Amino acid sequence: MDLCGSTASGLRLSTRRLDRFNTALVDQLSPHLEAMELDHSVVKFTGDGWLVMSDEQEDAARLSCLAMVMARNFQVEMSRNAGIAMDNIPSMRLALCWGRDLQVTLRGGQRDFVGNSVRRAVRASQLCEDNEILIDDTVRTWVAHDFVATRVDVDRRIQANPSVKMEEDMTLYVLESLRAESAEDTDAPVYFVRTLGLMGCEREAEDLVKGISDRLLHRATQQDPSVLLSRWNELLTTQVEYETARELLSDMRRAGLNPDVRTYNALIEKAQDFRQESRWLQAMQQQGIQPDVTTYNTLLKSAGDDSQVERRLQKMEADGIAPDVETLRILIQKASSCEVAMRRAEAMERQGVLPDAPAMELLIQKSDTFDLAKFWLERLMAEGHEPSETAFLTVFAKDVTQVRAEELLSWYLSLPYHPTHPIKRAIAEYRRKGQVEDALRLSLDYPHTDTALKTIRQFPEQALCYFREVVDEDHDHPNGAYALGLALMEVGRLNEAVPWLKKAYDLADPGTRKDELGRYLQLLDSLKPVWQTVA
Repeated sequence: MDLCGSTASGLRLSTRRLDRFNTALVDQLSPHLEAMELDHSVVKFTGDGWLVMSDEQEDAARLSCLAMVMARNFQVEMSRNAGIAMDNIPSMRLALCWGRDLQVTLRGGQRDFVGNSVRRAVRASQLCEDNEILIDDTVRTWVAHDFVATRVDVDRRIQANPSVKMEEDMTLYVLESLRAESAEDTDAPVYFVRTLGLMGCEREAEDLVKGISDRLLHRATQQDPSVLLSRWNELLTTQVEYETARELLSDMRRAGLNPDVRTYNALIEKAQDFRQESRWLQAMQQQGIQPDVTTYNTLLKSAGDDSQVERRLQKMEADGIAPDVETLRILIQKASSCEVAMRRAEAMERQGVLPDAPAMELLIQKSDTFDLAKFWLERLMAEGHEPSETAFLTVFAKDVTQVRAEELLSWYLSLPYHPTHPIKRAIAEYRRKGQVEDALRLSLDYPHTDTALKTIRQFPEQALCYFREVVDEDHDHPNGAYALGLALMEVGRLNEAVPWLKKAYDLADPGTRKDELGRYLQLLDSLKPVWQTVA
């Protein structure tokens, strides 16, 4: 899943709006993965999109549903979540391909795949039109019974996009829609129903659920009661409205089935107010069905303020229900302040409920100081987790300007993971607070970033003086040569920039920086007649 023209779209945004966009970008996918039962997949955020990978053939249909939801909803959801106009949200290019891959385990214990699938999907996505989904021949064969797909004229698209890179011939199809007859089948996966609901087809989803329920009721005497109950419970977990949920319960009872704890948990979740929640809780207890941790987690999610959360937590304890890590996450999320969140986390730890990675990322969000957020980030990594980019961005949103840049950089580079974007935020914050020297200290190590270049343009004399002092002290300082060369470029002194960029190129190890410096030098060489004339 890739974003069309994300670089150009990002350049149109202010630093703060771009931060909001990137934070929302990382968070937007998670609920859809859960809805499509893809929690087990390997997900990698690439900076302007995602790779969602699985080696299970049956996941082809789940991934197809996910792609349809993202193609339809991404721009609307991102506009709402990031508070950015739709015109500034790039459209998507989505491709689903299958190749030969090997599963590997990385240093931190994370799963990954090495092989052809990613390369094929990246190549196919180059040929996508806006918000279009392309699938290859293998995927099309697997999902043909449940989805409508039409073949693409690949040669024509390549001719229209001469910059496209393709190492092999590929047969591609546009994934268009879910076949209605497949979704209506009584054995159809529940994520088919969720797909319709998430795509904005709520009425169609409601009708589909009712139709499946009618067919289940009609065949009730021919099927295993436990299978029927499980199927109705699955339908209750979809996006059906409260009244439809009550109709499903009625159909279950007409089929001679007694609701279980999962049934009541779903009904409590659908309830529209405290009175309805209490009525369903009372009904289940009257029938001798004991609430479980999911019941109380659902009640905690719907609690209004801190006092209501505490009352429900006390009732949970009185009923002898042990909290789990999901309870902890909810308690942190619902906390009205940092103090409340930390107190609840400490209380849960005393009960043996330790925060997992998502809980610690929530604690980072709730932290009211940089030092506290930093503590939770360090603990997260100390326990073997790789933080999301959102976690890093959140830490750097806690007024890093209280820390000097040298200290901040020393700490950050000592971490096992240290993505670039949080440093960009820190440069912008130092600049905004008038701490120009701190902004330039970070720019020295990250001179190629847009925030560093903006700092150089805004304070050209200070920037040139700062970087020149660095190379005067150490003529072979790789960052100093790079930063000074880029600073001279930014102020239009191209003839002076070239020797410093060449020195930086010579000092750089093979990799991204050397490649980038090579491109700068090629550009300057192509402009040589112009800047030599000007000089």
